[in-house]
Amino acid sequence: MHLLSVFSLRNRALIALLTLVVGGFGAFALTTLKQDLFPSLNIPQLVIVTTYPGASPDVVETDVSTPIETAIQGVPDLDSTVATSTSGASTVSASFAYGTNIATAEQKVQLAINRLTTLPDAAQVNVLTGSLDDFPVIQIAITSNLDSDELSSRLEASTITDIQQLDGVREASLLGTTGKRVTITPDLKALAKNGFTSQSIRDALKNNGVLLAAGQITEDGQTLTVQAGQRLATADDIAALPLLGGRGPVTLPDGTVVKPDRFTIGDLADVAVVDNPVTGISRVNGEPALTISVTKTPDGNTVDVSKLVRDAIPDLEAAIGDGTKFTIVFDQAPYIQQSIESLATEGLLGLAFAVIVILVFLLSIRSTLVTAISIPLSVLITFLAMLATGYSLNVITLGALTIAIGRVVDDSIVVIENIKRHLGLGEEKLDAIKTGVREVATAVTASTVTTVAVFLPLALVSDITGELFRPFALTVTIALAASLFVALTIVPVLAFWFLKSPSAETIARAKAAAAEDSDELDRPTLLQRAYLPVIRWTLRFPAITLVLALIILAGSGALASTLKTNFIGSSGQNTLTVTQTLPAGTSLEATDDAATTVEDQLRKIR
Repeated sequence: MHLLSVFSLRNRALIALLTLVVGGFGAFALTTLKQDLFPSLNIPQLVIVTTYPGASPDVVETDVSTPIETAIQGVPDLDSTVATSTSGASTVSASFAYGTNIATAEQKVQLAINRLTTLPDAAQVNVLTGSLDDFPVIQIAITSNLDSDELSSRLEASTITDIQQLDGVREASLLGTTGKRVTITPDLKALAKNGFTSQSIRDALKNNGVLLAAGQITEDGQTLTVQAGQRLATADDIAALPLLGGRGPVTLPDGTVVKPDRFTIGDLADVAVVDNPVTGISRVNGEPALTISVTKTPDGNTVDVSKLVRDAIPDLEAAIGDGTKFTIVFDQAPYIQQSIESLATEGLLGLAFAVIVILVFLLSIRSTLVTAISIPLSVLITFLAMLATGYSLNVITLGALTIAIGRVVDDSIVVIENIKRHLGLGEEKLDAIKTGVREVATAVTASTVTTVAVFLPLALVSDITGELFRPFALTVTIALAASLFVALTIVPVLAFWFLKSPSAETIARAKAAAAEDSDELDRPTLLQRAYLPVIRWTLRFPAITLVLALIILAGSGALASTLKTNFIGSSGQNTLTVTQTLPAGTSLEATDDAATTVEDQLRKIR
């Protein structure tokens, strides 16, 4: 490995240029890296949601959940399935082995379900997938003096479109809208009197409201497509549909034939547009509200998307008017920025203390300067590698960098200290640098490789833990590899430029001491004088030393068992979530009353 230092010393200008280029591109990478709370995780799991209106849980289990769960068992790489059946709905969760292409798995699951011939006709099946990128970046609650329908209409017409046009936004969805539906309430007596049934209305709806291809007409050199039928756009269109059947023509005793009246759906039923049943209630500070949920594209920057949405809020409020107010109820960006700032502060403090410690032990400003330069240079190389590999700046990778800062300086310290020692022996600068690097090159390489061997296996762990900590392991590995490269190539060049050559007097004194076989050169330092009595005592009482070591090991293991364990831990968020558990079957009104009581208590907290 010392051949790298020889090459760098022979090409000092090239190394200087390389250092500037790496530093510049590393700084550019730092400003370009995406900022997220956690690394992007592609969880190999999908959910099959089936609605079966009116069916009891037992019927849903027998007719829907079991057939679907059985049908997908043959999909490759399927690990497990969990089925949940409730009134009118079935949910089947399918988990796959990590590394499975979830898009391909989704297609195969859909094909397996499409082959099912036993599912009820009324069952509607949807296959859903997701990842952490589907988690909202920001959620905005909207309150207004407008009624819910008018507010929803204005938001969907302008606000949603404006937000979706922002850079990095994948989707903006409006939640909490009531929605409309058409209800047909037949007059059963009138239907029976005129020879109709409810099925007559169903047949009329089934046979109308669609467009059919009716062929082509060629005229005057043009070929025109002909369509038959007309779509139903309003409730009046439905009400105007004719009913077929009923009582046939009646022949009177005098031979007169009386034809029955032509009836429409509107003549024998009430057709109306009504609100969908309310299944949930959303409030902000006690006022009814709608919610806009914004997600980002996989390549989007969470912090940038949040900033763009925040900056657009004043204009969006003004566009709606009528006392409309946008309130941010959830935003990932502040948590990300706080986490990044905290870790960056800790990293800078670690860098500062590392420099101070180096100065105290080397007692040389020039040597400290050389090692201090190697730390940010190694980190900038790491940023460049992170950009190339597609990693983002998040709490995991920043934690890896914080750990690496204390380690990346080790190689440079060993190299520069040995060079400084050879200079103190009176050797010429170039010879001292070559000899100093050659003596420790193998040691620092082995030390770095050993440390890499501790962290790198984390990248090979399977399941979600491996997906989450793979960026951590690779970031530490890249940082350590960069520190070794810097120590063996750039540090020798910096030492040649910054360290002073020994004076003639130093060289003469060193030669004289060597000629007289003096132990002056081996005179112990202050640190050695403090350490030597300790090592002499441990060598004199090895049994006691080993017993003490075992006691410390056992005590550490006992204390480790008392530590709290969790998956992620606190990320500094200042959001509190309160969950109420009510008896099964509690109505929406009762649930709303219980939630209102909690809201009132929370608003009293200041």
